[in-house]
Amino acid sequence: MVLFDTILPFVGILVGLVVVHELGHFAVAKLSGVRVEEFGVGMPPRIWGKRFGETLYSFNWLPLGGFVRLTGEESARVAIAAVNTGNAADRAGLRVGDVVTQVNGEAVHSPEQLAAHLRSAAAKGPYDLTIERPGSGERAHEVDAWDFTLEAIAPDATRAGDDSSPRDESPDATAGRIAGLSVSADPRSLGSKPRWLRILVLAAGAGVNAVLPIVLFAIAAMIPQDVPAGPATVASVISGAPADLAGLEPGDRILAVNGEAVRNTGDLSLMINLNLSDDIELTVERPVVEESLTQRGVAQTETFTTTVHVRLAPEPLRHTVQPGEDVHNIGEILGVPASAVLFAAGLDVDRELSPGLALEFPGETYVTQPDDTIASIAREVGVRTQLVYEAAGIDPLHPPVGSEIAIRQGATGISISNGSLQTVSEREGVFRAVGQGWDRTLETLELARNRIRSWIAGGEGIQVAGPVGIARVTGEVVEQAGWIRLIELAALLSLNLAIINLLPLPMLDGGRIVFVLIEIARRGKRISPEKEGLVHLAGFAALILFVVIISYFDIVRAVNGESAIR
Repeated sequence: MVLFDTILPFVGILVGLVVVHELGHFAVAKLSGVRVEEFGVGMPPRIWGKRFGETLYSFNWLPLGGFVRLTGEESARVAIAAVNTGNAADRAGLRVGDVVTQVNGEAVHSPEQLAAHLRSAAAKGPYDLTIERPGSGERAHEVDAWDFTLEAIAPDATRAGDDSSPRDESPDATAGRIAGLSVSADPRSLGSKPRWLRILVLAAGAGVNAVLPIVLFAIAAMIPQDVPAGPATVASVISGAPADLAGLEPGDRILAVNGEAVRNTGDLSLMINLNLSDDIELTVERPVVEESLTQRGVAQTETFTTTVHVRLAPEPLRHTVQPGEDVHNIGEILGVPASAVLFAAGLDVDRELSPGLALEFPGETYVTQPDDTIASIAREVGVRTQLVYEAAGIDPLHPPVGSEIAIRQGATGISISNGSLQTVSEREGVFRAVGQGWDRTLETLELARNRIRSWIAGGEGIQVAGPVGIARVTGEVVEQAGWIRLIELAALLSLNLAIINLLPLPMLDGGRIVFVLIEIARRGKRISPEKEGLVHLAGFAALILFVVIISYFDIVRAVNGESAIR
């Protein structure tokens, strides 16, 4: 089941999102006239490849996404535009369309570099040019590397250590004088394109990942699903919290936030988290019991509005357990339900027990297995949870004296529940679903922004997950919430991928865009491809190290039985 519930969904989502990302680069590059040398699904080594036109399409062994290889990603490259009859290049066999990649083993990335290398090499004797040349016939779109040896120029034209050419001589003129070539930037290379177009190609992958969540959220909205009928009801109010100061009481029903209707606890939680550090206006319905001459205790309701401040990073409630206190006493002191104290003390029914414990029940002994909880054992054995507590030697009412209970307050200081257990089936039409997809994508970005703001302000830390953690989350989503939630998880991961790829970090698309921006700031002067390549290599090494470290902690959490979803 792990294969179908965790591994396959995780690999499917990862490969799908990265392939869609690379399709963005692929499509914009093709439309821009950039040569796409290979479009790969997975990472090498290669399983199978087929060339269509000038592009090789391949499937590779490592299921870690995909890649697009573009001509001249880090340099404009140098193409031969003309060969002068009878000159050195013509006698050596060079052709129009060849791309010069090296002079005597020195890399060539621009006409300026070619001219400099030619001046140095040709004055010392015969020199070698390495070129790339398209094949012919069935191999017309394949590229081969060729080496040609050209004759040294006459000693009086350029002497070693003395460049007699005019100082203002263009690179093309230098190539013509020395080798009999006319050269230009390879028009099909990414590096030869205008800077704005290069930025567009580099950002296209993240752009597709940013748009994809709209589609995925819309698809999820069109699938019928059961949602709680509500209403969102206040279960408890923490003394002194913003909700308490605004006059909210247990039993109040929240009908609307800032005029927008609230159906259930999910709607209310979303609206609160979208408005961190702001004031919100709540429309509240409160049950009122009026005494009547004919009938005592007639139920009535009143509706009113109140303003509540939504805190950005509230401090958790803390309490040190004193002798004789139980979860109910502590709950009254902190102004929270006893169930919240149980959870904070690790005494709730979802507490996991160590494997290998022998629990004695009337007529039966049960040995705990990995991932067993008090609730799951009660279901397995068919007994009340209280008997499981007793068999495990756990007192669920009295936390250990001296232990500290820490309970998160929440942004407004209330706990909420749905007023009924009923659900309603919902699905949206196509047009409303697209609108909902757009809204949910924007809301997700706002939630991420607020989460970071809360963390910076001293709130709960942000949990970072690597491939192992994401795989565990995928498995838990499939197991607990079904495949509809998996579509929404894919949308969230796609949005994360878009944001991360645009960060100005080496090796990522954002890091490559930074080099183009530096080129703009330097008025067209590029950083050498060798230096840029070293920066990206260092970034790649740092990224791999980061992933390894994060994966280690993901594995530790898995071994300790901690849930990947928090």
